[in-house]
Amino acid sequence: MMQGCSTEYVYHALLNTGDEIIDSILANGLRPLSDFPESERWQQINAQLPGFFENLYEMVARPVLQRPYMNAGVFVSPIDFRLLPDSFMHNKTRVKIPVSRIDSKYASLTYVWKGERIALPFTAENRQRVAELWTADLVNEWFAKDNSKIFFYVPQIAVYQPGGIPVETADIEQFV
Repeated sequence: MMQGCSTEYVYHALLNTGDEIIDSILANGLRPLSDFPESERWQQINAQLPGFFENLYEMVARPVLQRPYMNAGVFVSPIDFRLLPDSFMHNKTRVKIPVSRIDSKYASLTYVWKGERIALPFTAENRQRVAELWTADLVNEWFAKDNSKIFFYVPQIAVYQPGGIPVETADIEQFV
C-alpha cells in the first residue's frame, strides 16, 4: 500500500496563486478568514451562510477542543499530494508546515469514515493511525468525491490557534 499522508508535515495547497498571496502568507502566516472581517470573501460567506464557521467548528473541533468557538480556523491536511501523481493537486503550489508549528491544544484531526465524521486530538499517535488508514488509494478514491467540498471526506486538521500558523519562506513549495 502506498502512503498518502505525512506524519511530520501538514500542507495547505494554494488553489489561487500569485506573488501577492504568497507575500501575504509569508508576512502574516496562514490566518483564519475571520481575522479579515472587511474582506469580500468573509462578508460574502457570512451573508449567504450565516453561522457557517460556527457550525463547522461544532462539527469538527468542539468535540476535541472542548472550548467555545474562537475563530474561523485554518484548514491544513496531512495529505502529501506529491505522492499522488494522478491528482490535480500534485503540482499545486503549497505550504509545507512542520507539525511542530501546530499547537495541539487548538487543533483537531478530522475526516469521514464509513459515513461518520471523526474528530480526534492532533497527537503523534493519531497522525500515525491516519497515515496508516488513509493510503494513497483511499485518498484518491475520496478526495474531491464532492466537487463543491473537495476536502470534506479526507483527513484535515482544523487549526484554531490564536494568530494562525507561522510560515517561513522555505515552507513555500512551487512546482513546474
